[in-house]
Amino acid sequence: MKLLFNSPYTLDAADAAALRIAVPGIEIATVPYTPDPDKLPGADVDALVTEQVPRNLAAWPRLRWVQLMSAGSNQVIGHPIGQTSIPVTTASGTHGVPIAQYITCSALMLAHRMPQLFEFKPTRKWPNRVALASFSLRGRTAGILGYGSIGRESARQLAALGMRILCYKRDPAVHEDPGFNAWPGTGDPRGELPAAWYGPGQLTELLPQCDLVVVTVPSTPTTESLLGARELALLKPTAHLIHISRGGVVDETALADALRAGRLAGAAVDCFVREPTPTDYPLFDVPNLIMTPHMSGVYDAFFPAFNALLRENAVRFVSGRPLLNVVSTAAGY
Repeated sequence: MKLLFNSPYTLDAADAAALRIAVPGIEIATVPYTPDPDKLPGADVDALVTEQVPRNLAAWPRLRWVQLMSAGSNQVIGHPIGQTSIPVTTASGTHGVPIAQYITCSALMLAHRMPQLFEFKPTRKWPNRVALASFSLRGRTAGILGYGSIGRESARQLAALGMRILCYKRDPAVHEDPGFNAWPGTGDPRGELPAAWYGPGQLTELLPQCDLVVVTVPSTPTTESLLGARELALLKPTAHLIHISRGGVVDETALADALRAGRLAGAAVDCFVREPTPTDYPLFDVPNLIMTPHMSGVYDAFFPAFNALLRENAVRFVSGRPLLNVVSTAAGY
């Protein structure tokens, strides 16, 4: 088995040795990272680790498995590989804890009015403290849109703060998650935390109950503009929204209008339709909005977590066992 490693991260000697121990006889090839894998030599490659997938699959006649380094898989929607039997697996489960920490942090910052309180130091003006009073998350309701590894760990952390959890997912009848988890003992693998489960067509029932909405759904044609003006209007004016999915899942214009009009109390957004955002991006002028540059999943221990997933999937690949995190071309993730 030859595995080609096309990654901006470095596979060091210890990682390579661990992979060779896990899969005796594996040949590991590394190349200078390129975002265009069609520039790579693929004629003798059996497995590819990459962020993007080559489109000219005729140049990869032996390719039998692609391991993405991203948790999302929107880059393979409509891709030629979807017309083949080659499995594509994601890095889902490697970001659960850090992105959930970002969500918890954002929820607490919004509850404690931190964007407004941060103005105290640069302005040196003592504020009206009563007007900036915080509120407790305990006893309030969080709606988690998307219940994969990130949504489940977010639910666990928010439930620990005393929040009631509601869940929205493509198939609400399936409660368990068999995917990879880099942090055993975290998340909600058996789906025990939600007080209620909702599916497509049921946002009108879920959203009015929520004090906090957390958007973690994958980017697919069915989730494009999942939350638009109509859906945001269903939220309480005291509600908050945290969006860590992909740009376009939440309608940015509708979100800006709701925040400016006071129909939504605040939001935190970590992903945008245009990335990098230009300096004149319209969201920069929107009040009560925390903006971060797609950083929620950037953390120092990603590569060790990813390597653990890669080793497990490599062992499964050579032994003919089902791979973890296989993308469904029908669902788009």
